[in-house]
Amino acid sequence: MKILRKIVYILVLALFIAGCANRGIGPQGGPKDTTPPVPRGSEPEMGTLNFKGKRIEVTFDEYLQLDNVSQHLLMSPPQQTPPDVKVRGKKLIIQLQDTLRDSTTYTLNFGDAVCDFREKVPLHNYTFYFSTSSTIDTLEYTGRVYEAATLNPMGGIFVGVHETMEDSAFTTAPFLRVAKTDSAGFFRIGNMHAGTYRLYAVEEVSRDYRLSPGEALAYADEPIRPVLPPVRDTTVVDSPATDSLTTDSLKIDSLPEPEVKGATLMLFREEQQRLYLQRTIRDQQHRIQIYFSSSPDSLPQLQPLTDSLNYFLSYSSKRDTVTLWLTDSLSIAQDSIFIEARFRRTDSLYHLEWATDTLRAIWRAPKLNARAKAAEERKNRNRRLELKSNARSGFDLYDTLRLQCTTPIATIEQDSLHLFERVDTILKPMPFTLAPYDTLPMQLIFLADFKPEGRYELHIDSGAIHDIYGVTHIKGTYPMQVKSLSDYSTLRVKLNPYLPKARIQVINNKDQVLRELPADPEGALFEYLKPDAYYLRLYLDENGDGKWTTGSWSEKRQPEPIYYFPEKIQTKSNWDFEEEWDYQAVEQLKAKPKELIKAAPKKK
Repeated sequence: MKILRKIVYILVLALFIAGCANRGIGPQGGPKDTTPPVPRGSEPEMGTLNFKGKRIEVTFDEYLQLDNVSQHLLMSPPQQTPPDVKVRGKKLIIQLQDTLRDSTTYTLNFGDAVCDFREKVPLHNYTFYFSTSSTIDTLEYTGRVYEAATLNPMGGIFVGVHETMEDSAFTTAPFLRVAKTDSAGFFRIGNMHAGTYRLYAVEEVSRDYRLSPGEALAYADEPIRPVLPPVRDTTVVDSPATDSLTTDSLKIDSLPEPEVKGATLMLFREEQQRLYLQRTIRDQQHRIQIYFSSSPDSLPQLQPLTDSLNYFLSYSSKRDTVTLWLTDSLSIAQDSIFIEARFRRTDSLYHLEWATDTLRAIWRAPKLNARAKAAEERKNRNRRLELKSNARSGFDLYDTLRLQCTTPIATIEQDSLHLFERVDTILKPMPFTLAPYDTLPMQLIFLADFKPEGRYELHIDSGAIHDIYGVTHIKGTYPMQVKSLSDYSTLRVKLNPYLPKARIQVINNKDQVLRELPADPEGALFEYLKPDAYYLRLYLDENGDGKWTTGSWSEKRQPEPIYYFPEKIQTKSNWDFEEEWDYQAVEQLKAKPKELIKAAPKKK
């Protein structure tokens, strides 16, 4: 009997497990829900007048969840303390934190924060508004924001207005009314009352709705006036409970954006950069590196606090990296080195000031066993100066022959450097000039007249170059062959009408500048282009400094205007191309090829 009971028990258990395992078999429900939640009513109602309360409850047709509401929610006029927003079942509960202004229409735009609970489908740009007076302000102003340097639409930019005509309000007070651009750069500032305003935009970091140092900005040169919104078709959900709240929300914010007739703002970042000392590292026992966040206007003043410290000082080309090469065994052997540094940095207002700090350079030797340590010491004793060259087969005709060293150069015996042209099997000496190196003496540049299809060899005799440690190199030979003219294409770009201030750029499919020339009445000639797909861009060099100049808020100067050629140019080997370009033939903001806009990197 006991055995029989065990068998029955096992069979029942097996059937139970099989039933659980097969729960997925059979109908699994209907299609995926793609409908966003729909508001059914609110307390108080949408558009309430003389509002004095602190709490708003909106009831929807299904259960809700919130998605990153702190980032999506935008209240206009902005409040110092944002509202506290929660979900309870099918209700959206908004608790206002700050005191409301008298005679003001308030708008709460939730972006994509309000979603259904099951599939997280957002109700796009759900908006609720009310007034603390006896009327609702109904005027609006729209426009788009573009990045001045690339003409890409800018999303997530705060656009706001001030009633005062004084520009100081942009930096001292929060916006009177505010909106946020969508992914297409479109903005709509709604519920405005009649009047004249100044229009601004800012890439907010501090979320104080004003311009802070270092933030990108844009501004309209002339005052603006809001207008009545255009009449748009509405889509009303077929439900007996649908009220004006649902209809207004859809009418204002859920329909496709209209053709924008308002402002076009060009967002730019001023040339000012935050300058500070980033870090000090000693990744090698004989080398200390000091990094700055950007290029300083003056070199740092260094005073070692360690006795008997001998070193060689070098700088990067931008002077944002300072390297101390310890040059004697006593200095190198010190585990801890302290240096007093006096350097330039920016304060909170981006003003340059002198600062003093004590830098610590600590060397922590890797733990090695006796065998590895002996091998390391043997390697150091037998060390040779490592030389690398860019000489190669397929050397570009427009390139420069370079020789790179791994440590700073102390002496060069130029008679031991030889450049030859190979003619059949004969090496013919070729004249060259060594270009003087800059603050980083670790690279030699050979200036010579290289010819298409020419074959050359760079010979470096042993002992020709010594580094600051007295180490030299073994003999080296670096062959190279220059490409043929047939490997390249030529592009001539002629502007019609001719613009004396224009500078023309050849760019790649990542919107990166490859070549740049000033406009020429006969056409700017771009030679030695590799066969590839290219795009064209020009800017008006208003100040004549030979480079694109960003805007300046203090000088009230807009960025130099940029224009794109609307088509891709496909070049071929051994071909000459000519393009005639009327930069006014296509509207400035419609000319940029779409593939370049899609290739734009995401802003962080």
